[in-house]
Amino acid sequence: MKPIIISGKIGSGKSTLCNLFEKSGYQIINTDLVAKKLIMGKIEIQQKLIKHFEDDVLDNGNISISKLRDILCASKRNKEIIDSIVHPSVFDELHKIINESNDKIIIEIPLIETCNSLKVEYTLVFVNTNREIRQSRYLLDKNSDKDIFNKLDNYQTNTTLSINIADYIITNNDSMDELIIEFNQLYENLKNE
Repeated sequence: MKPIIISGKIGSGKSTLCNLFEKSGYQIINTDLVAKKLIMGKIEIQQKLIKHFEDDVLDNGNISISKLRDILCASKRNKEIIDSIVHPSVFDELHKIINESNDKIIIEIPLIETCNSLKVEYTLVFVNTNREIRQSRYLLDKNSDKDIFNKLDNYQTNTTLSINIADYIITNNDSMDELIIEFNQLYENLKNE
């Protein structure tokens, strides 16, 4: 069975949708967690990040994920540098997981434009949620500030383009009950593919 990618803009409810799939027996792969694990565990990635950002990315001599996020939010150029360092290893790891797994797989990928780095056939689901709801969820869940939300949101592909490239669209502007109804319909559609 080909993997299913869940994508959507920041705060859209990707993880909530992934949790519904997990309850239905799918293995969930969160690319943000894969990236953090690689950043913290792979010396080559750390060396490249330090080469570009020097001590700004370090806390007590170690790579700091929070400092790295601040650097990423500081400019689009910084984001492009970080992505160019981290994404190749993330997608290598994803390919390894997919090749070694016999399970039904869901891959949560926040940046829909990076999905083409996955060199396997997949089904793409986009979680579409209006900006105000996404911002409210992000600020509540991440205990963060509006400025970080705005920067991260602006880095992401526009919603219309995302909708146009997705195989399925889930709208997540209402209650959990409404999301479950949308999930059940999606689940049935995927079983019939």
